[in-house]
Amino acid sequence: MEIFKELIAIWGAGLSTLLALIKIWELWSSRRRIEVSYNFVGLPEIGNDIIIRNLSDKPMTVTYWELLFCEKKAFKWVPYRNENPADGTSDIYIAGHSSIKLNFSGPKYFAWGHKALGGKRLYLNLYIAGKRKPVKKLVYEG
Repeated sequence: MEIFKELIAIWGAGLSTLLALIKIWELWSSRRRIEVSYNFVGLPEIGNDIIIRNLSDKPMTVTYWELLFCEKKAFKWVPYRNENPADGTSDIYIAGHSSIKLNFSGPKYFAWGHKALGGKRLYLNLYIAGKRKPVKKLVYEG
């Protein structure tokens, strides 16, 4: 009878461990994943595009964003210029497994490349509904 109780305890411990691992895997695979890429063009009338991709299956809302031009000062990347959305811009909804483009044409156009940025970096801060801190993504390394 003692062996039977030990076998049931071992079986219960193994089963609960397996179920905990499955739950951790589900949480890990359904986490919010964001990718940022770019499509830069040399013509101000066409403009530069920054593409935000939602790689997870959950939709997300970007409440605010900042495009930061950063330079290195004493082991830290410090912004020296930034671009923000136009006044009155509302939340940006990104469905699961989809993307949006932010276009910078006309007066919002910026030069890019090694000559223009000269070792500086371009970051995008995304303020997402439900998160306290912004998500900072490297867009371009000049």
